[in-house]
Formats: sequence, C-alpha cells, structure tokens
Amino acid sequence: MKDDFNITDLEITYEYQDEVLQETLRQLEYKSVLEFISKFAISELGRELIMKSMPVNDIDLLLLEHNLIDEVTKMVYQDSLPQLFGISDIRHKLYKSMIENAILSSTEILNILDTIRVFRVVRNHFYDKEEQFENLCKMTKELYDNKILEKHISDAIDDSGEIRDNATRELQRIRTDIRVKSARLRDRLHRILKKVSAEDLIRDDFYSVREGRFVLPMKVENKRALPGIIHGISQTGSTVFLEPSEIIEMNNELSLLHNEEQREIYKILSNLTNEIGQEANKFLVSLSLIAHFDSLIAKAKYAVEFGGIKPDIISENYIYLKEIRHPLLVHTKGKKNVIPMSVEFNNNIRGHLISGPNAGGKTVALKSVGLNILMAISGIFPLGTCQTNFRYIFTSIGDQQSIENDLSTFSSQILRLKKIVENCNSDSLVLIDEIGSGTDPQEGAALASSILDTFLNVKLFFIATTHQSSLKTYALNKPEIENASLEFNQEKIKPTYKFLNGIPGNSYAFFLAQNIGLPVHIIDRAKSYLGSKQNELESSIQILQKYKADAQQFALELASEKLKYEKVRKEYDDKLGELKSKKSELINKAKIEADSILNAANSTIEKTIKDIKESQKPVVEIKNEFKAAKEKLENEVKLINKLNSNDGETPTHLQPGDTVVLIGTNSKGTVIEAKDKQLNALVEFNGFKVKISYAELRCSKPEKVVKDISNYIKFDTKARLDVRGLRADETIKQLDEFIQNAIVNSLSMATIVHGKGTGALRQVIQQYLKDIDQISSFRLGELVEGGSGVTIVNFK
Repeated sequence: MKDDFNITDLEITYEYQDEVLQETLRQLEYKSVLEFISKFAISELGRELIMKSMPVNDIDLLLLEHNLIDEVTKMVYQDSLPQLFGISDIRHKLYKSMIENAILSSTEILNILDTIRVFRVVRNHFYDKEEQFENLCKMTKELYDNKILEKHISDAIDDSGEIRDNATRELQRIRTDIRVKSARLRDRLHRILKKVSAEDLIRDDFYSVREGRFVLPMKVENKRALPGIIHGISQTGSTVFLEPSEIIEMNNELSLLHNEEQREIYKILSNLTNEIGQEANKFLVSLSLIAHFDSLIAKAKYAVEFGGIKPDIISENYIYLKEIRHPLLVHTKGKKNVIPMSVEFNNNIRGHLISGPNAGGKTVALKSVGLNILMAISGIFPLGTCQTNFRYIFTSIGDQQSIENDLSTFSSQILRLKKIVENCNSDSLVLIDEIGSGTDPQEGAALASSILDTFLNVKLFFIATTHQSSLKTYALNKPEIENASLEFNQEKIKPTYKFLNGIPGNSYAFFLAQNIGLPVHIIDRAKSYLGSKQNELESSIQILQKYKADAQQFALELASEKLKYEKVRKEYDDKLGELKSKKSELINKAKIEADSILNAANSTIEKTIKDIKESQKPVVEIKNEFKAAKEKLENEVKLINKLNSNDGETPTHLQPGDTVVLIGTNSKGTVIEAKDKQLNALVEFNGFKVKISYAELRCSKPEKVVKDISNYIKFDTKARLDVRGLRADETIKQLDEFIQNAIVNSLSMATIVHGKGTGALRQVIQQYLKDIDQISSFRLGELVEGGSGVTIVNFK
C-alpha cells in the first residue's frame, strides 16, 4: 500500500470510452447516490469531491480509501471526530495571494484564517492516535499549519473583519488623532448648529457627512447667510449642504488623517497577503487533504446511517454479493423495507439469466448489483457484503429509443450492445435489461443467445433479464449460466422481490390477464397456441419454484431446530461443568475432612496412651485397639481419595447397551452406537446423545467395588422434611439422612415439619439437632412458617 498520496490520485477513472462510462453511470443513477452521500459533507469542497467519485483502478489507492473510511467510521461510532466547521473554498483567494501586488480584503483573509485554523485542529487531533488510526494519522500529518501567520491575522483583524486599532503603532497613532480631531470638529459644529438654528437658517437640527466632510443642511434660501462651501443639494432642491468656512481647515486635517489611515490599512493587508502568498502552495495541498477528510466523514456517516459494509477487494476473478440492497430504495423506504439479494460469480458460473413477471424487480436487481459494485470500486462502502475484484461495468438498461435519431427500442439496444462488445474484456461486468426484446421473439432470442455466447467466450461476468422462454432453455443447457428469478406470490397477486438463484421465473402473463378480468375462453385459446412444450415448461418452472420455496422453508426449520439443539447442548455442557466443579469441590472437602479425622485420631491415640499409663489395662492392648481404629480411619480416607481417581479402564471395544462413565465425573451413559476403528461412540447421558471419543470414557465398574458418588450426594436435595405420624426411631433415621444431604449440598436453611401434637416428637428432633456441629442454630417456625409445628434449622 502506498505511503503517500495526493487527492488527485483518487480521480483515476476507467480506461475505456468516456461516452460508454457516462451512459453506464446515467443508467445506474450513480450520480443520484453521490448526491445523497454528499449531503453528509460539511464543506462545499467535500461535496465537490464526492460528486467526482469514480472507479479507482489502482488497487492500493482503493484499499487505502476503504481503510480510511473504516477508521473514520470507528470515530463516528465513538463520537470522536474533530470539528471541521470554518472550512471554505479558499482556493481562488490563495491563488490571488500569489499574484504580485495583489491585495486580499480583510474578509478574505479572515476566511483563510478560519480554514487554516481547521488544518491545525485536525492535525493536533490525531497527534497521539497512531495506534488506533494509523492511516488517518499518516494522512493528517501532511496538513500544514502556521501559528505565526494565524497570530498575525488575529492581531490585525477582528472577528467582524475590521482592522484593529493596535494592528500597528502607526495605525494606532492615526486613529487616536482622528478621534481627537473629530471630537473638536463636532464640538465646533454643535456651536455653529446652535447659532444657525436660533436664526432659523437650518432645515434640520443635525449635521451630516458629504464626501467625507462634515456639513450643515441649510435652507436653500439661506445658502448665503453663512460663509462656506456648498457640497450638494437635496433631491427636492429645498436643502443645500454647506461646509462652514470656519471648519474647512479642520475637515482638511481630518481628511488627510483618513487618507493616512487607508494607506496604513493597505500596508497591513499587503503584508498579510504577501505572508499568505508565501505559504499558499502548502495551504492548497492541505486544503485538498482536508476536503478529502471531509469526504471520508460523509462516506463514513452514510455507511453508519444505511448499513454500509467495508468491501473486500481481491485479485481473484470472483464476485460475491450477499444481502445487498438498492441504495436509492434504501434512501426513500428505509433499510428494513427493502428486500436484499445475494448473487455470486466465479469461473464456473459467469452469468445469470433473470426471468419473471413485469414489475417483479428484475431491473432493480440489475441496478442493485451494478450500483453496489460501482460504489465498492469507487471508494464507497456498498449496502451489503461485497467481495470483488476491479470491474469495468457496462449496462444496457431502460428504453433507449430516440425519435430524433430515428432509433427504435430494439435498434437503440443493439447500438448500445455494439459499443459494449467493442469495449468489454475479461475484467468486465455487463448488465442487460430485457435482452433481445423489441423485435421478433425468435430472432431476438437467437441474437441474444449469440451475444451471451460472445460474453462467455470473452470470459466476462454478466446478468441479463428476459421474458423469453427459449432463453430460459438456452441457459439450462449452458453450465456457465445460472437461471434466476424474482419470486411472485400468486395468492396475493404481487411480487415478493425475493431473488431466487437456480430457478427460472414465469412471466405469469395468462395469470395476470385473468386476474385483470380478461375472459377465460380467450386465455384458454391463447394457451392452445403455445403448444404442449411451452405449457410443460411453464408448469415445470412453477413446480421448481414451489420445491425451491419448500426447500427454503425446510432449511429455515432445520436451522431453527439446530439452534434449539445447540442451546440444549450448551445447557448440558454448562451443567456438566457445574457438576465437575461441584464434585471436585466436594472431593477436596472430603479429603480435608479425612485428613482432619486422621490427625484427630492420631492425637487421640497419643493422648489416650498418655492418659492410661496408670490404668490397670495393659498398654499394648490399648495401643492395638487404637491402631485398629486408626487403620479403619485410614481406609476410609483412601476410599474418599479413590472417588477422585478415574476408575475403570479406557475402552477399546464397546457395543450398544454398554454402560460407560465420563472421565472427571460420575455421569453414567449408555452406548447407542460404537465405532471401534474410529475409537468414538454415540452415548446417551441423561437423555442427551453425545458423540464422544473412547479416550474420554471409562468402563463402568460394579457397584460393589466403588460406590457411585451419587449414592452419597444428591444435587436435588429438598430443604423440607415432613415426619408427621412417624415413630421416634423412624424419625431419627430419616432425619439423619436428611441432615447429611443438606450439609453435603451446602444448604443454608432447612425446615422440619413435625406437627404440634403432644410435643414429644419435637423434643426428640431438637435433642438430635443439638449434637450436630454443622448446625449453627434452630428455632420454632414463625406463624407464617407453620408456628410450633415446624423447626427451622440454620447451617454453618
């Protein structure tokens, strides 16, 4: 990919006749798409650049443009774009600044200031973002900023475009003198005005300025009453504007000062213009870069708004479009209201022949393909998934007839096809609407078949639409051409606009005519003229469409079932993971308890031996008794440890009906199907069928060797035991098992229902609970819990 580029590089266009290209763009309504995208640009420069967007046959530049848009898109989502407000088209001002002795106005200089300030803001915005926005940082690093020039302009010109008093010392002195002399002059005028007003010589009680000089509005009949110079007369002729003699010198002095002011302002503007002119070329380059950045923002916002996806530009001879939509329809109807389509071209399938009824969406399908590929190779994200190599796109869409040039519909199409054949090559994509129409159907179909053969020989990609049944048959006999159609709902008598690959479409002429109200006998007679073969073809197409729709429905149902299965399987895997974790936790706990028991036993032995030294019972006998007890405890520990080992052997031969254990768990399963050669089996675990390798299984051993942990652990342990009506010995037996299961499964609370009665059963239960260390407390239930008829147990 190129490290540096200029904005003009992106204006590379097709290498074929401009007339052919422009007609393709017109037929696809490409300019309308660009106009819509340009609305997202901030500046006129950005909009201008978007409207010039053309296919770029330099793949490196095209990939760079896509990467830049992709990075800007991320910034749009993050709401981290720099502000571009203030940009204007200052090109002619910059060119003017380079002309010798040219002077820019203060307003023009302010426009330049606003724009070059944006250069600096954008450049600084990407200063430390290279890791996240590599291409944008490389691009904006080329922006030129000049803080000194910015300061000079800001110091000299205020926001309203006026030259500041302190722009230079000389200007400040001149304007101070002007203010002083103007104040003196006004004071003198006020005195004169008061005098002539008292004598009723003046028309109005105020003074004015004519040609830069202060004057009094005297009545015309009194023009000689006061010495001075007349500078004009009113339109009515009743008033003259007189400059009194006593202020002439003061006016002269003030006029000279104003002239000095203009010369100083001219000098300031001249200096600023020269300063801008010296940097103009750098600013012009930066202006093109900032315009490019503005166009990138517009393209990125368009992609975010309408679902544009970064295309995959490849070198292979391949096109794949998935779920693409017609941009202009999306603009007007919204993305959700436009039916998407998918189509593929490769070395085996070079062409698609679309058939179907009028107004069924065939032309829209053609334009959708053409526009999205055109957008992709012009540096714009298409509305859908697009994988393509660079393509020269040719179209023949719409009625080209011309009365002025004496061209019929057929003649105009043939003329267009002639130009396409003369210019196309293997890198072309040709889109033809209603090929061979407008003339004798048989001759038109034959000519269309020959043209399509030519396209196959050139090895280009193409899509053509047609109503002619003979062309559908032609496509069926050409492995490189795939029939396609747009679905039509006969029940609702309207198209669904769903694109169907692999199946030709009916024109539904008879069906539509009948629904409009044409008499049935006319339609039946028309069918008889077609012949049996034509009717069979149309019927076959209809059956194929039904099978296609059924197959798609079946595929959807299968996909739905697959999703359900995957969900159940995931739940099973999660549950299995929980079981493994629970088992491991319990085994570790059991080990700790066993070690604790063993250590306690050893301590007891030693302590007992010490305590009985003075006993009459022989020490040897006592030691033997405790040794036997110790060995018993050790065996219990070994049994607990054995639960954590993978008992059984890895199977080498299994058959349906065998019982196996999943390694790491005590989950037993039944073999449904076994394949000894592949060493895998289909095993059912608790109603779930899982395909699993022999290496993950162990042969199940008899219960008498090692008892399944499920005999000791119940994960569905209940938190409530009802012993009402039982005898004391039966109650203790059930209570013992209930408490053990509650402790093993880490219950925090349990309820024992014993009833009120005489209270004897309650006393037996509570007496039993006092001796269990794992119970932190127990109490009679509250009224809502069952009152004195229940005992609530809290575990540690």
